[in-house]
Amino acid sequence: MSSFPACLRGYSMSTEKIREVLKRHTDELMSVRGVVGVAEGEFQGRPCIKVFVMDKTQELLRQIPETIEGFLLQIEESGEFRALGT
Repeated sequence: MSSFPACLRGYSMSTEKIREVLKRHTDELMSVRGVVGVAEGEFQGRPCIKVFVMDKTQELLRQIPETIEGFLLQIEESGEFRALGT
């Protein structure tokens, strides 16, 4: 996504709010096959939810909403997460 959706421009949300939203939706997002992590993030100076995926495919993108409770979801291809030293 190259720009922040017009419907969300100027919409201010607190860090506490995004944490609440992320807490409510983490299990749902993590249940999507190929999603390996979620986190708080920032996009164009606004809070967003980062969704980390193994492979960023069109099939996977169709399963993940563009927004949740007013927060933009930024999808990043990260590959598999591994603990350091393993």
